[in-house]
Order: sequence, then C-alpha cells, then structure tokens
Amino acid sequence: MWKFKSWKGKDKYLFLLSVGVMLCILAFPAERLSGMRGITGEQNADTQQKEEKTDAENVHAEVGYEKQLEKRVEEILSHVDGVGTVDVMIVLKTSAEKVLHVDISSSRSAEEEKDSTGGNRKNESESREQATVLTESGNERTPVIEKEIYPEIAGIVVSASGGSNPAVRAEISAAMEALFGLPAHKIKVLKRVE
Repeated sequence: MWKFKSWKGKDKYLFLLSVGVMLCILAFPAERLSGMRGITGEQNADTQQKEEKTDAENVHAEVGYEKQLEKRVEEILSHVDGVGTVDVMIVLKTSAEKVLHVDISSSRSAEEEKDSTGGNRKNESESREQATVLTESGNERTPVIEKEIYPEIAGIVVSASGGSNPAVRAEISAAMEALFGLPAHKIKVLKRVE
C-alpha cells in the first residue's frame, strides 16, 4: 500500500517554487507572450488586425450598400404621383463577395520506360499551383480584387403615405419588381402613419 511521506526541507520548497512558476506562466497575458516572440508575433498581430479591419470594412460596405439602395428608392418613389412621403427598408440575403485575382500555373509531364522484360510503362504527373496576386503600397500588402459580387436582395418593405390606395400600392410593387427582379411576395407596401 502507498504511504504518504511528509515533505521535509528542500523538497517542500522546490515543490512550492515550481507551483508558483506555473501559476505565473498561466497568469501571464497571451498578448505579451506574442509580443515576446519577436517578428512572428508581430506578423500574427498585423495579420489579425488586417483581418479584423477587412471584416469591419465588409460590414460597413454592406450597410452602406443597403442604405444607398434605400435612399435611391426613397428618392425615386417620393417623386411619383400619389406616393407621398416614403420610407424604404431593404434586406439583403447574403454579404458582398470579393473575388481575388489568382495566378494559376500547371505543368504536366509524361515519361515512358521500358523494363528488362520488354514491357512499357507510362508515368504521368501533373502539378498545379495557385497564388493570390498582391499589391504593395508602403508596408502594406493587399490582394488584387478581380470582381465584386453584390449581395442578393431578400425582400423590400415600403411605407408610403399613399399606401392605402390600391393603384399606388400596385404601382410601387411593380416598380420594385422591375428594379430588383424580386417576386411580388417579397415586396410589401404599407400605408404610412404620420
């Protein structure tokens, strides 16, 4: 059977010292550790900041795109006879998508061997490499965007002063169908209450 032997002298202090060191390591903030790693830590922090900046820019661009569409539709509809004061809400299905420019290089080789028994053997190999094209401006490297795909519209709600008139509602709905290619069930025209 196992017996517990009390620690005496150096063993007790050595154990307490090692526990203290472990607690200090665990309590040390991760950000300081990444800074201590030198260039690699700085590069990781820069990459993370760039990703956060890009995500924030995408969200801001999507909100900007949405608001820009709403403002343009409000401006057009406010000049239509019978519509009156108008508010528009546009909901997007997805976020904008940026397609990066990629260089693709591929190579193919074929080799034919004859063995000692007179048979032929063919060896074919193919390799393909892809690399994102980057531009440099100062210390910053950014990918080249080949094209940007705008988000698809999920639905539109229009609140208009003339929304109680069936003819005006039909006209607004038809305009939204023509403008955005949405089916009628994804467009709702409401009477605006002042």
